[in-house]
Amino acid sequence: MVFAAMKNFRDFIYQRTFRYKYRIRWALALFVALIVILLYQFDVLERLELITLDYRFRLRASQPLKADIVFIDMAEDSIQDIGRWPWPRSWHATLIKAVSDHKPKAIVFDVLFSEPQDPADDGALEEAIKGSGVVCLPLLFDLKEQSAGSLYKGEGVSSLIEPLPQFAKYAEDVGHINAIPDMDGILRRVPPLISFRERTAYQLGLKVGMDALGVKDGDISFYPEKHEIVAKAAGNKTIKIPLDEKNQFIINWKARWGKEFKHFSYINVIKSYALAVKGLASPIDFNEFRGKICVVGLTAAGLTDIKPVPVENAYPAVGINAMVINSVITNDFIYSLPRYWNMLIILLVSIIVTLYLSNLRLIGGMALATMGIVSYAVLSTFIFGVFNIAVATFYPILAIGLSYSLTSLYAQILQSIERARLFRQATRDGLTNLYNIRHFNLLFEAEFRNASVYKSKRLAIIMADIDNFKHINDTYGHQAGDTILREFAKIIQSKCRQTDVVARYGGEEFVVMLSGAGQKDALDIAEKIREGVQNKKFRFKNDNLGTTISMGVVEFSKEHDKEELVEKADKALYKAKEEGKNRVCVG
Repeated sequence: MVFAAMKNFRDFIYQRTFRYKYRIRWALALFVALIVILLYQFDVLERLELITLDYRFRLRASQPLKADIVFIDMAEDSIQDIGRWPWPRSWHATLIKAVSDHKPKAIVFDVLFSEPQDPADDGALEEAIKGSGVVCLPLLFDLKEQSAGSLYKGEGVSSLIEPLPQFAKYAEDVGHINAIPDMDGILRRVPPLISFRERTAYQLGLKVGMDALGVKDGDISFYPEKHEIVAKAAGNKTIKIPLDEKNQFIINWKARWGKEFKHFSYINVIKSYALAVKGLASPIDFNEFRGKICVVGLTAAGLTDIKPVPVENAYPAVGINAMVINSVITNDFIYSLPRYWNMLIILLVSIIVTLYLSNLRLIGGMALATMGIVSYAVLSTFIFGVFNIAVATFYPILAIGLSYSLTSLYAQILQSIERARLFRQATRDGLTNLYNIRHFNLLFEAEFRNASVYKSKRLAIIMADIDNFKHINDTYGHQAGDTILREFAKIIQSKCRQTDVVARYGGEEFVVMLSGAGQKDALDIAEKIREGVQNKKFRFKNDNLGTTISMGVVEFSKEHDKEELVEKADKALYKAKEEGKNRVCVG
């Protein structure tokens, strides 16, 4: 029963596997797609996807920066000359005066002026901001959690740090400078606007960039459901700023710090201005500031807010504003592909790669999978570098790797099934599914040698022959005889031990090798087989056929070879036949 069930199960698996192999391949493809899409949908491996985005930033070709932006750095040399931070605000007033005299487009401070200091210095700064008319100041929202979820609705905002009213009322623009890093601590995007109570502020660089294009405050519209900001510029020009699916602005990191825009030292600007006022030669050509957006901020180590960004591990936060301004002015944004498009890519990659891989051998599949991973990585990098479109990269690559793993496993299963089928064909009798005599002889030879070498090892064999089988064939036909042979094979297997080897010797004759069994054990098994056959009614069509079996049993003693042992068992079988059949005799 057990052997028959195992055979039927093997046959079922084999037939279904090969009959429905195309369906199985499609099922594997869809399974891969489902797994990877679920991982993508729930951002399980988002950190790895973000790493691929960083590599795309670094690998794309160097892109020139077209916006007229310059940095005025509050670096170590300025601290050495001016003293410890915070500096008297009269210094900032002087800087504003020095730059404003040469008609800059904007002076953007990345420094919070939220607390009063010396009244005289504060008054000087107020007058400088008022006289300039192009100063832009930052504000900062205090966030309860470092999350960019719904900041535009005011969720997660606990308070607001603003510039003093005496400064803010004369500022050209005021915008927030909040920057929220991703889960791995790397800064890749900023919230375009944040609300708190009745106050809504756009990101400072975003606001300055739109102001430079002639966009008025009332002409800016935010569409969170469309993930974009739309503004009407001068000349009725429409500006569309794309956001990602979380309504964040992806910063288009163009270059490393110090390689992107021209930099000037804060203290050198002031010193040069003092020389120019006296009519002396100035080391700095102040025409460098004419028509430019001048970004002023701390860059000194230990004072500035240093952030890891995609292009380098330490980048002063003041550079964020410059990068955002550049993107707005030049209309050069990073576009995040919608989630449903990325899912479609994962689905197509999974199906195409799995169907192709399932037709290849192991080495060929490995080569194709490797080529697919490299090709997709190169393609996504090309799309990012040329079109500024960030498509999902890690997840489709994961789909290729998973497809290769599953198709390789599937191929191994097919090969194992095929090898098992071929082995069964080579070793089993096609009618009874018992071992054939050739394979039996191989096993018997090895067992006989062990019994010959190790005298304590016992070995017995049973020779069996169905009684009156020719009469059954002549009377009911060979199909009836085949039925009896198959049923007899089931009986003899069910009565033997699992370690016994049963084979069809030829025709209606069978042989059993009983390793570790003596004459008594063999007789007991043979008697069980005889009783089982005698009590069995073989069903053929509408007839119940009965038959018996004769057997010869012999235990190994001093035989020189296996043929001698088989001959003794065969003589015992003929003795059983001569004595009236349906019996067991010992040789």
